[in-house]
Amino acid sequence: MEVATQKNTIDQPSSPDAKPMDLYSQEFLNLIMFKQLRLSLALFAVFVVILLGLPLVNFYLPSFANARIFGFTGSWLFLGVLFYPLTWAVAYIYVKLSLDLEHAIAKHAKKF
Repeated sequence: MEVATQKNTIDQPSSPDAKPMDLYSQEFLNLIMFKQLRLSLALFAVFVVILLGLPLVNFYLPSFANARIFGFTGSWLFLGVLFYPLTWAVAYIYVKLSLDLEHAIAKHAKKF
């Protein structure tokens, strides 16, 4: 998955004769905003799959959705018990990767 492999580094131009970007340049700001947007969209896609997956499972796999698990039907177990921990996990991943991005930016800033 792209989110897990992102490891938020600030990419410099790959050509050997390219100058490092100025921290206050529009190019550097655009790079940071692009990385944040990519992270946000990736985790938003995960959230949308989780959110839209339940009605689709109920419609296309009713035997699975109505199966009893720990006294709950599968859909109610997911909706009532597992939905909030999954959204917390997505939020935790976002915060963790966002902080990693900020630390990479700060490390890049200290080099100059």
